[in-house]
Amino acid sequence: MYAEEVLASFLTRAWRRAPTADELGRKLALFERLRPDAEDFQGAMIEVLATVLSSPNFLFVGIPPNVSDAPDEIVEGSREAALATRLAMFLWCSTPDDELIALADRGELADPAVLEQQVERMLGDPRAERFPKHFVRQWLGMSLLDYLQIDRKAYPRFNAALKESMAQEPVAFFGELLRSNESVLKFLNSGFTMADERLASHYGIAGVTGNDFRRVPVGDQPSRGGLLAQAGLLAMNSDGKDSHPLKRGVWLLERLLNDPPPPPPPAVPTIDLADPEIAKMTLKERIEDHRNDPACISCHAKIDPWGIAFENFDAAGSWRDEVQGKPIDANSVLFNGQELAGLEGLKRFLLDNRQDQFVSALVHKMSAFALGRPLSFGDRAALDGITAEVRASGDGLATMVKAIATSELFQSL
Repeated sequence: MYAEEVLASFLTRAWRRAPTADELGRKLALFERLRPDAEDFQGAMIEVLATVLSSPNFLFVGIPPNVSDAPDEIVEGSREAALATRLAMFLWCSTPDDELIALADRGELADPAVLEQQVERMLGDPRAERFPKHFVRQWLGMSLLDYLQIDRKAYPRFNAALKESMAQEPVAFFGELLRSNESVLKFLNSGFTMADERLASHYGIAGVTGNDFRRVPVGDQPSRGGLLAQAGLLAMNSDGKDSHPLKRGVWLLERLLNDPPPPPPPAVPTIDLADPEIAKMTLKERIEDHRNDPACISCHAKIDPWGIAFENFDAAGSWRDEVQGKPIDANSVLFNGQELAGLEGLKRFLLDNRQDQFVSALVHKMSAFALGRPLSFGDRAALDGITAEVRASGDGLATMVKAIATSELFQSL
């Protein structure tokens, strides 16, 4: 019966597992009830398929409540089906393919060797290109770039096409490290970036033509390597007209170190630009003056030094040596007395002193994405174990992805 074939195929794809005979029978019975009143076969079938897509089996990932008290083999089958779904959503941002579903149906997917082989297969599939697009956007908070309004009078060369290239750079950079399993520490500093002709021109890098992103050596602009000096990330953490050390500092702490500062206290005083003495100060001087207020010092002492290190980059992410005739001073001192000599000093400090924190933070962010839920204190031991495994194996990005996907945390549904 053709209707049965359509329903069986659609249910398997939508619910990410083979339907039971009872489930298929109920949907087929519904179709037969609707068919006499429908205009044609398609009209009746659409109504039935709509009920499939409104079912908890489609909307939620996990073991259905109605099988939690079922025989062990049924519960285990549901676990395997949920694992297949979680893998596909993590690495493909989609539903499982026939191979994953078949392995889950046979109860083989949770076997460590099989699971590792499937992760490698999935990372080599073109559908894995969706993973960087979705994860990088969430990890780095790139929705900020969507709403960025750059002052076109101050930055006449900035346009929508350049903004799109800026959005693609961190995704392409992540994809490059993933494909070659390069160290995640290259997010902090590297000898290359990913650029097309438009972005390379914005950076002042010659010899890049065309719209395709490719690996581009940073040459005499070493600060461009890694994520920290990528134009889109700098621009989205500006106010559209000038740099914004506070935004950039908070972004670094929250997104890269997983150490967000506390929210500001109520009724925090603002910088009074109407004061002529303040108006003639550099941005760094204004921030330091603002920090002298007792109500502000506790938060700003933790945030400002990180953000000031980015001061050589304007609101569009371009390098600058001066503002309104005054030289840029991007040197700062952390709350512990550590001096940072601009962005290069910041990179050296992170690589010398915060490697473990950065790798742990990335494991945390990626695990939350993979699981589709916020992480809790109860997950801490598992996250520490994954981090230790990644560090001991050379910090490879693909290694991290595999460690998360094959971890007990990921499989504990």
